[in-house]
Amino acid sequence: MAKVMVPVNFEDLLDVDEAADCLGKGVATIWRWVRDGRISVIHLGGRTLIHKDEILKLKDNQVPREPNP
Repeated sequence: MAKVMVPVNFEDLLDVDEAADCLGKGVATIWRWVRDGRISVIHLGGRTLIHKDEILKLKDNQVPREPNP
């Protein structure tokens, strides 16, 4: 895996729990998406962080579910 140095504003980063809350998904789903490469993450000091832009991309691509009758 290549390491890239990119300036990042820490206010734009969410941890996995915060990302799950924003997307209305479970933490396990977020980790599965990370594993599958659907979400790009930043590893920093033992933490896994997700940029808000990644969350916005996922929100834009989500199809709302039909309510159950």
